[in-house]
Amino acid sequence: MFSGQGHNGTVTRDGRLLSLYMGLTTSVTGFLQPFVPIYLLESGLTKSQIGLVAGVGALMAFVVQPILGRLSDRYDVRRPFVAGMALVAALAYLSFPFLHGAPAFLLAVALGSNATLYMQGVGGVLVGRLALKGQGGATYAAYRVWGSIAYIFVALAVGLILKPEGGHGRNPLNLVFETGPLIFLGVAALAYWLPDPRRPVTSDDEEPPKKAHIRPNLRRFLAVDFLYIVSLYGATNFISIFMMHVGGRGLFLSCVFLPGVITESLVMRFSGAFSDRYGRRPVLAISYFLLPFRLLMYSVAMNPWWVLGAQSLHGLNFGIVGAVAIAFVNDQADYHTRGALQAQLSLVTAAAGATGPALMGLIADRYGLPAMFQVAAALAAVATIIFFLFVNESSERRLPVHEHD
Repeated sequence: MFSGQGHNGTVTRDGRLLSLYMGLTTSVTGFLQPFVPIYLLESGLTKSQIGLVAGVGALMAFVVQPILGRLSDRYDVRRPFVAGMALVAALAYLSFPFLHGAPAFLLAVALGSNATLYMQGVGGVLVGRLALKGQGGATYAAYRVWGSIAYIFVALAVGLILKPEGGHGRNPLNLVFETGPLIFLGVAALAYWLPDPRRPVTSDDEEPPKKAHIRPNLRRFLAVDFLYIVSLYGATNFISIFMMHVGGRGLFLSCVFLPGVITESLVMRFSGAFSDRYGRRPVLAISYFLLPFRLLMYSVAMNPWWVLGAQSLHGLNFGIVGAVAIAFVNDQADYHTRGALQAQLSLVTAAAGATGPALMGLIADRYGLPAMFQVAAALAAVATIIFFLFVNESSERRLPVHEHD
């Protein structure tokens, strides 16, 4: 799967280290995703404020992510940035039990979420460095699946900490943020050993670094991806609160995202390989078509089990987009521009992450959570129509299946 595979066992060792990195950087969402919104709610913030806190955290990435991408491309290193961001995230989330009021939480979440976004984006760059040409989707999925597995263990551990009926009140949740962020310290330590091969030395290295060119089709894809993320993750930010609304407690809260992560790990393992063989667009189309229907299911949910059933479909959303969108961008990059183009994808994710929660929080406060899911479904439907009409395959090098045989 990798260039140079089997040479003195180097690639096998690199693969294991990268798998561990992807596992750790994704596992943190096992406690952040369900419990940051609940913790903010239990700290007295309204749904609008919770959405604003999440949005400002993403807005910070507008400035930071492109700078980090350009610096890592210019100096061709990522380890120091990973270590620094891991320490920032650890301190930000460990501070939760000591914070009061929306401004304090806004700053902590802004720092923590932005650092986490960078660390997860670096995974796509490192995989792109190790993958053979034409196998980027399968390679990324093979590593990213370990993140889903690690997420499951963290979510279950948090559920056991909270006990069956836990999840209400700030004090019981403090333990989650006194222990969970320690995972970031593990990432900081691991950064020293991360596989980060230098780009090949060519005559181009004597020239100034090339500016990353964003092709029209990639611009259209990024615009559609923006709407997709606004609808999906704007609504997702309130799913754990919605689980409380329909009567979920304890393990229901901790494991509300677990069905989606389990199906995600199964789907992601094959979605990248399928996109390598059949093209990125047909595989992404499945995810875009499904999302509006899934969001509508939440709006009519009557009990916790219904929410878990709808959440299980997440595997066909992020299980596809999480791997294939990375490969879509990598198809149009080279060694000089991969970091910068992945930073553009992170920038779109940040913009959508800022817009989605803020917009959905306002709707939820004014009209209720079911109406919020209906608005999100409408936005997802618009994204789906635009995707089918205007987004083409990621690269002219993506050949029909018979030409690969």
